[in-house]
Amino acid sequence: MKLVLLGTGDSFCSDGRISTSILVDSSTRILLDCPPQIVYALRSNGYSPNDVNHVLISHTHGDHVVGLVFLAESLLYKDKGTLEIYGPKGLKSLVYSLYHMLFPRADLRKVLTFLPDLSDLPFTCMKAKGVHSPPDTIYRIEIDGTTVVYTGDTAEVDLSKFAKNADYLIHEAAETNVAVARRLKHSTATQAAKTARRAGVRNLVIVHSPRLTSKQKREVTRIFPRTIFSTDGQIIDVP
Repeated sequence: MKLVLLGTGDSFCSDGRISTSILVDSSTRILLDCPPQIVYALRSNGYSPNDVNHVLISHTHGDHVVGLVFLAESLLYKDKGTLEIYGPKGLKSLVYSLYHMLFPRADLRKVLTFLPDLSDLPFTCMKAKGVHSPPDTIYRIEIDGTTVVYTGDTAEVDLSKFAKNADYLIHEAAETNVAVARRLKHSTATQAAKTARRAGVRNLVIVHSPRLTSKQKREVTRIFPRTIFSTDGQIIDVP
């Protein structure tokens, strides 16, 4: 099993990194969020769109969901495959509307299945509420003996129970100033480190973040030493 960090940047692709998306490559392949650059990100990391089996969407901001349009287009006309998708209320109608504005004639039912419940997935998956606008879903995935928690976009929240003892906490850190993070309903890397420490997770992966200075990284690792400062294309091999 491995975690493929397809994208680790923010919605503006700051520092040349594409928007955040993680591929959990295990007995089934799970895509966490789906930015506009997703087809490029998959192909540049040795995958095709039809290698993905399931997609979990945290919330409906464009940098997390618009890529479903381009995945669908590729699956319909080039790569030939299907996807099972779970996400927030209204996701299906949003994706259909976006798709048909750009590619009017296709029948998305051939390639996209929107699941009504997490229990429909072939792996254990639970959810908790993040603090963001629009509402954010935090996912806990248990597969092949490994637990991964993915926050999507959220202000600092108490995950001490939900993320307890997870192998990997993949946490956003879009801001470097606590006051700004609170106002915009995002987190800082320092807040993510404190969350990881409280939950007793084994590893923290910082995503959706600007480039941190050496001083900022030292502060984060002082709080939580097992922190991974992610880069696009990075592969985390899970023991």
